[in-house]
Amino acid sequence: MPKDYLIIIIIILGILSLFALKKTYEEFTLPKVAVTIYPFYDIVKEIVGDKFEVILIIPPGAEPHNFELRPQDILKLRGVKIIFSHGLIIDDWTKNLIQNLKSAKVVYLYQNVNLIDQDPHFWLSLENIKKVAQKVAEEMENFDPQNKDYYKKNLENVLNELNELSKFAQNESKNFSSRYLITQHNAFKYLAQELNLNIIGFLEGPNKELTPAELQKLIDSIRALKIKVIFKEPGEESNLLKTLAKEFNLKIYELDPIEGKSGLNYFDSYLKNLETLKEALR
Repeated sequence: MPKDYLIIIIIILGILSLFALKKTYEEFTLPKVAVTIYPFYDIVKEIVGDKFEVILIIPPGAEPHNFELRPQDILKLRGVKIIFSHGLIIDDWTKNLIQNLKSAKVVYLYQNVNLIDQDPHFWLSLENIKKVAQKVAEEMENFDPQNKDYYKKNLENVLNELNELSKFAQNESKNFSSRYLITQHNAFKYLAQELNLNIIGFLEGPNKELTPAELQKLIDSIRALKIKVIFKEPGEESNLLKTLAKEFNLKIYELDPIEGKSGLNYFDSYLKNLETLKEALR
């Protein structure tokens, strides 16, 4: 056999081997969906189950507002079918992401929930997170209709768990002897609304600290309402919070905005918040 023919045969066999390897890789790797921020990650995983790999774009506890995609992030997301995005200011950078992933469908979850004054922390409402779960299941059923019953069953399980958690939360909150909260950030409107609590102040607003007038108003409220507790967040305890706690003998407790810093999943984080409120407001 001439040497040139042998080389051609070797090249052809190599190309066929690459195609075979690619097909084998595709058959034995899961298709991918992505979630932009941590609060929705557990819900999406519960709905998707073992049918898709779920990629969390921002690491748990990372600051989402100013997140910048790195080349390795884009590479990791190659082939993603659906991106579940918050959709408000928290993950505005998703618009840049889809320029690199034109085949991916972006689902904006804020469009399916009830917002309070455009506050982006809507995942702290159990009623809203139920709506998120329903939207995720709907998108998965439409994209992957052959597994429609599987997603429906997973949704049913998630809703049952959320309904039980909601029922437990309502029962526990009836026994709170105080209904006033002072928090590190203005992140708990939805939680307060569902548990019939009143946030009388917070120590930091969006990109700003309290003005002297706002601080004086908060101090007046602490005195008038005989506040005994104040709430920090995981990994955060500002100097102002420590000063107020010392000056007015306030006990410091921790409320989790469920952004991944605590290391707990959504359900356990919410339950821990309930236990904290039960102890702090008894």
